[in-house]
Amino acid sequence: MDKKVILAYATAGSGHRKAAEALAHAAAEQGGTVGVVDIVDYMPWLARKMYSDGYLLLISQCTPLWGLLYWLTDIPGLRLVNVHMRRFADAIVCRRFIRYLVREAPDVVIATQFLASELVTIAKIKYGLKTRLVTVVTDFGVHNFWINPDTDVYCVATDATKKILIRKGVDPDRITVTGIPLDKKFTAPLDRHEVAAKWGLDPERFTVLVATGGVGIGPIEDVVRQLKGEAQLLVVCGTNEPLRRKLAAEDHPNVRVFGFVDFMHELMSLSDVIVTKAGGLSITESLTKNLCCVFFYIIPGQEEHNAKTITQHEAGFFEHTARRVARRIRQLKTTPQLLQACRGRARDLARPSSCQDILKQALSS
Repeated sequence: MDKKVILAYATAGSGHRKAAEALAHAAAEQGGTVGVVDIVDYMPWLARKMYSDGYLLLISQCTPLWGLLYWLTDIPGLRLVNVHMRRFADAIVCRRFIRYLVREAPDVVIATQFLASELVTIAKIKYGLKTRLVTVVTDFGVHNFWINPDTDVYCVATDATKKILIRKGVDPDRITVTGIPLDKKFTAPLDRHEVAAKWGLDPERFTVLVATGGVGIGPIEDVVRQLKGEAQLLVVCGTNEPLRRKLAAEDHPNVRVFGFVDFMHELMSLSDVIVTKAGGLSITESLTKNLCCVFFYIIPGQEEHNAKTITQHEAGFFEHTARRVARRIRQLKTTPQLLQACRGRARDLARPSSCQDILKQALSS
């Protein structure tokens, strides 16, 4: 790799960072070195707090407001107004990052979050930056924020995602279906019995993984109480330490509680079903591990699109309450053919070579 490549994202949840890191690891395996940059690090202190912490506050405590904002900013008729207002604000708040781009003058920028694409576009228009911009959409749907006229290539999750971009006016020749980036550890086969022995678990027992992203949001307690007698449960609480302590103190039989983990690929290899929120990276990892997804907490907007895609392909289910989740788990447990069919469709949707395909697009010219 003889080109200067920057991978750029902005911390709002963990998915965009994980996608960038997965691409960086894949590039390193090909003998290349890329810079991985979090745009939030270049913002003023107050803007950093508002951008990252504000997002987490909205999705965990004010989900109806988040849904309203998502809908308003995705209205086609307001797109031009939103673009001009957003670019004006971004150019001020993120001027340090724009200066960084102009100074570094990379050959390629791979953006795994829409703000990164926006800022590269500003640098191109205002400062004449000559760089190839590859925008990697990390959800199965596409909000208007992802669309920038100076994007050379869009890398998307599925054919359905491509169709959404085309409806929004993007040239089909600039869109490639690659899948969402994921770390190679999710593509490596693991022996279920060996992993079970490592964690002191029963490899033969029907196992359900419960996880809702890095911050552990959603009604996890209710789900655990409904499922505790139905299966061997692996509960990942992320950075939600109060929740981890509370569930651990209850000491339910056949329930193993974890905090923030970097071995999700091992827990997925032990599991038959994942009960989760519909984040793009979480779904991508689950599909690669051929897991049947049961969604029980969905952030309005982007995660509605994600869940709809998976349920339409019959690779998962959406249940509105913990009681309905438990009912679905019982059905999957007692109907092996339904479970295997669901896992087979997950396997068909998986794109384990996504990182290699995205890098190929990024370096193709």
